[in-house]
Amino acid sequence: MKKWIQKILKTDVTVTHSDYQKENFSASLIDYTRRNPTTLSEFRDVGKRNDQKNFYEEVKKIEDGYNLLYKDLSIYDDNGVPKIDEYSSIRNGNPLRKKPFPLCKEYMMRSLFSRHLYIYPPSIIGETDYRAHVVDYLEKEGFKRNQKDGLGVENIAFAYSTMHAYTLVLNTIARPEDVILMTGPNYGIFAVSTEVFNARVEIINLREEDDWYINPEQLSKRIDEINQKLKKEFENKLDYIPKVVAFLNINPHNPTGKVLNNKTKDILLKMGDVCLEKGVFVIDDMVYRDLTFDQNDLALPLATIPKYFNNTITIIGLSKSYSLASLRAGAIIAPIPIIRGIENQIASSLDCISMLQSAALAGAFNGTKRRYKLAHKYFKKSIKEYKYRLDLLEALITGVDENQKKIMKDIKQYTKDPKKLEILKEGIPKTKIKITPESGFFAMIDFTELKGLTDGDITIENDADFVTYLYKKTKINCLMGLNMSWPTDEIVARCNFAIEKQDLIHNMFLINQAVRDLK
Repeated sequence: MKKWIQKILKTDVTVTHSDYQKENFSASLIDYTRRNPTTLSEFRDVGKRNDQKNFYEEVKKIEDGYNLLYKDLSIYDDNGVPKIDEYSSIRNGNPLRKKPFPLCKEYMMRSLFSRHLYIYPPSIIGETDYRAHVVDYLEKEGFKRNQKDGLGVENIAFAYSTMHAYTLVLNTIARPEDVILMTGPNYGIFAVSTEVFNARVEIINLREEDDWYINPEQLSKRIDEINQKLKKEFENKLDYIPKVVAFLNINPHNPTGKVLNNKTKDILLKMGDVCLEKGVFVIDDMVYRDLTFDQNDLALPLATIPKYFNNTITIIGLSKSYSLASLRAGAIIAPIPIIRGIENQIASSLDCISMLQSAALAGAFNGTKRRYKLAHKYFKKSIKEYKYRLDLLEALITGVDENQKKIMKDIKQYTKDPKKLEILKEGIPKTKIKITPESGFFAMIDFTELKGLTDGDITIENDADFVTYLYKKTKINCLMGLNMSWPTDEIVARCNFAIEKQDLIHNMFLINQAVRDLK
């Protein structure tokens, strides 16, 4: 069967690249490109607000950061330093290379061999039986099943990724100029997409003294401050006063890797109380949940507590934990009025969600004993490897102990050169891991001690200086604090330690060399 499937999927195709000649543009195309000049650029663009206004301050900083990575650094592309493939770079967002969760593949295969593929899916937001599987799973995870005011299939909508899910939620709950409150640091792409769709981003800074968890008292004050500012700014200008409509709670957090679970439940409950009292939804983004290192105490969904169910919108997905990033599939769990708003959007833009995505989601999120047996084995192995990759990263930064035999073995597979080995064993000067993650595969690396050091025409004073220097020397252009609303002037970079071990060692060796050249 496997060989037969591989055979029918194999295709021979010639890839033809194309270009354009501006002198051949039609009048309508000339008009379009005049109004949208960035579409003529070869460089990636983060987009712009649909209302044509400028991004607000916080998102403008993120936009500048991405423009630096995607466009400005290109002046060094041909300086003779070999490029690093995106998939081999610490910058990328891909999870560990491993086989997808087996039940996802199994459910998808069932769907593909169905006799009814000629029929449009009967439900706009995902096939009902598949959503019923998700309900079973959520009940196992602590959600309360209740036909009158709780969990049922009407509370589930499928989407084409957690990014798509977030956009659907955003366009359902937020009017123009309404605020989505996010932490600093955050997932910068969510921040940008919020303002592309005419809403607004405000930041509440996470603090080291709070161990990088949200501070509920500070959250309460920040919501009040923003609402007062909005009232002053928009009173008598719109037919409504914009407000903070939601707080984005990424749990486990991206990029810090911190987890709100039973150990930190008190923080989660206080946060939930603040949002309930202030009339602010909680968007509970849980895409990294199954990668919580303590598999006996996963990130706790706020909506499992009945008090918060009708004030919480939960997002789950397959990309990070289930090794299905290329499939693009996510799900939304929310009160029925929110789901109906999402359904209207899907109906008007997509018609309905594909049966294949629905099947994959049901394969990952179902309440069967088989699913839990397979998941235990699958995630136990994944977490073990993620923890090792984190140990490897830490050793490459702080220095390798000779007793770390497995790490030494991997380093010696990378190089036998005595000089390179010595550099790798010594670690990277003036560098440390800023926050020890409790989940996922990102670590924040702190380069702040490099401030004031110089190599050639570049002096390191901030994030932009450092990533410019790093790209010029190594072609590594990792995400920096400026891409994620980092709350201080520290120089920090997000590192993906899930890339192949030899790639991770190579990235860190290049950074090590670059740092040593600074004087």
